[in-house]
Amino acid sequence: MKFFKCPCCSKLHITRVNGIAFENTFATLQDYTIKKKLKCSKCQNNLMVLVHNKKGETKIIWDEYYRIYDDAFQKQEQLQIKKDQILSLEDNNEKEEALNKVLKEMRDHQNEVNVKQSKLRIKARVISPDASAGMTDRLSI
Repeated sequence: MKFFKCPCCSKLHITRVNGIAFENTFATLQDYTIKKKLKCSKCQNNLMVLVHNKKGETKIIWDEYYRIYDDAFQKQEQLQIKKDQILSLEDNNEKEEALNKVLKEMRDHQNEVNVKQSKLRIKARVISPDASAGMTDRLSI
């Protein structure tokens, strides 16, 4: 039996983590194995129990919140590749225009991700206002 706190509402969960491993679709969490998927009975959010492959460290994450981050990370990598290609151009005028366009796209994308994650944090605070203290620390991995 293991004890886990929901990162959203701080409800204590008592669950058994067995040897079954789920498919890890997160690009940024490839060092982790998903050992358990559960749903918080208080805030109704999907949670995942992750175990680090080398260290054996156990983490619990809010699936929806982290999925936004993971999708954004992949898009950010694509934009970074595009930016690196633009930096290799010879024509300074064309280079500057294209670079400004890509940088604006990167900022817009980061703002969009921040807004989505903020909406989820607000949703969590509405569900359990008493657990909102320290939420940012609990949600970071």
